[in-house]
Parts: sequence; C-alpha cells; structure tokens
Amino acid sequence: MVDLDRLDRALVAAVRAGTPDSSLKVCRACVSWLPMTGVAITIMSELQGAQEPVCATDPGAARIDELQFSLGDGPCVESFTTGRAVLVDDIAAPAEGRWPMFAAAASAAGARGLYVFPLHVGASRIGVLDCYRNTPGPLAVDELAGALRAADAAVWTLLDQGERGTDADDGTAGNEGAEGWFAGHGLARAEVHQATGMLCAQAGVPPPAALARLRAAAFTQERPITAIAGDVLARRLRLDPDGIWLGGEDGEASTTDDTTGTGDRGIGLPDHEDPAGPASSKGDP
Repeated sequence: MVDLDRLDRALVAAVRAGTPDSSLKVCRACVSWLPMTGVAITIMSELQGAQEPVCATDPGAARIDELQFSLGDGPCVESFTTGRAVLVDDIAAPAEGRWPMFAAAASAAGARGLYVFPLHVGASRIGVLDCYRNTPGPLAVDELAGALRAADAAVWTLLDQGERGTDADDGTAGNEGAEGWFAGHGLARAEVHQATGMLCAQAGVPPPAALARLRAAAFTQERPITAIAGDVLARRLRLDPDGIWLGGEDGEASTTDDTTGTGDRGIGLPDHEDPAGPASSKGDP
C-alpha cells in the first residue's frame, strides 16, 4: 500500500524548494514512496526531434533514457508522441514485441517493469517521467495515482527551471513546449544537437532525418551516438548530399575510445550530486 499523503508532502516540498535539483527531488520521492527502482525526467522537442536528460536517480534510469535516445524508440518516445502513459509490466516478456532492440538492451540493464508518463503544459508536451523497477508486474491503482501526481510535480519543477533559464526581456520565457526550455539551458547532448545541425547543412535534410542518420551510424558501428557526433563536429565524418557517409581528410571515420557516451555529467545528475546518494534509501524523500 502506497502512503500517498507522505508522497504528496515530498512532492510539494520539492516543488516549493524551487532549486536546480527540484526535479531530482521529485524523482527521489518516487523511488522513496513508490515501488520504483529508478526514475528519470527527460525533456523532448517534437520540432527538433531532441531528447535531453534533466536528471536520473541512478545509472539504470540514465541508461534506459540513453538507450531510447540512441535508438529513437521505446516507451518514452511512444508516451511523448501519443501523449498517453505507457505501462509495460515486463519488458523482458517474450510477448512484448513493440521495441525489440530497446527491450533486449533495457532488460540487459536490469529493467523489467517500465512506466512512462507524459509531461504536459496545456496542449503542449514537454517531456516524460520515466520510471522503472527491476521486478515485473503491473502498477496497483494507488501506485498509478502516485506516479501521475509525481508527473504533475515534475512539470512544475521544469516550468520553474525554464523561467530561471530564460530572460524575460528577450521574448523566450513564454515559448510553448520544450523549445523555450532547450534554449535556456546547457545541454548534456549539445554535441549531438550541433552535429545534427551540421548534417542538415551538409545533406540538406531536416533535423529529424539528420538525427536518424546519427542514430543509424551509432547502431551499425556499435558506438555511442555522442562519439559519432564528435566525429561529425571534428569533420572526421560527414554526410554527402546523396546520403552517403564520408570520412574526413584521411578518408576514415574516427574510432574514438569513448564507450560511455555520458561525458562529464555521468548519469545525468547535476554536477554537485552524488550518484550513490539518497536515491538508494527508501523512506527519505
């Protein structure tokens, strides 16, 4: 039985704090008071085809987010696209065939149940609350209610960050959707977005198609998408207008030794947070 009163108090405290780690506090409240192993918040842009990690309680949640960004597929993408919650009782079940590549990788990362909730601001969608646990099974009614309350709280923390990250005089503070939030913050996947822009110019393709090219290259080469993006930015790899990948001046694509794809942000937490911190303790929001 979920103690919804204690969960509500933790969520209200996180929103009222109005600090840079308020979104992370919402995620930690989910782990503390709901049967979740890990939780992440991701902002997404329908126009740009971009996904940016805001925070994650543990490496597993960060890995699940990264997998969906790299593959361009999974419950987060479906939830954001449809505007509906996506509840997966067991991602490792043989009957679960919606996202075969993601399912295999997510189960290998220790996920079984996946529960994703879209984040709405009016009619606009700005991202998702992505919850997972290492045991299979459906959410009970009170667990589902608690997760929906957490999604509402997550929206308020993102709105607060968006207001702090934009200049009210430059006309961006009122932007609808995730675009205003993207514009006002340093992005963990900035290299990927920059490389997408370069490919758009090189090949004359729209951003979603350029990002799809990056994802395909990362998948076929079995390298992090951030490593592929680094090659594009360093001009070791370019996209011909005919859609053919070309090497740099030496005629070869780089084979960097970056195998994590996480950069300095580690698991997507703010720099001052300890990944092994409060997320591991139940009952302390």
